[in-house]
Amino acid sequence: MRSKNNIRSIRFSDEMAKLIDRQQGDTFTRKFENLITRCVWELPEKERELEERIQEKRELLRAITVQAGELCMTLNNLIPNARELEGNINQALKRWDV
Repeated sequence: MRSKNNIRSIRFSDEMAKLIDRQQGDTFTRKFENLITRCVWELPEKERELEERIQEKRELLRAITVQAGELCMTLNNLIPNARELEGNINQALKRWDV
């Protein structure tokens, strides 16, 4: 077991005490050490992972935005053709008296 030569007295809020108490560990000191360790070593890695996921989602959003724009242009090109076809169908129906 490591020697613990540093003795300090600190004051903190009840909320901070509850936060520390929720950490893993058998003693208050171990819980406090685990919290600090997680914040120093684990948090930066988690932040990097989140940044990577955010970047992936941004790229996906860009791709979807491009697809949506292309779909919109396709629909805008098809609408006049659909209206012309509808007009032709209506003319044919009148001609055949249906």
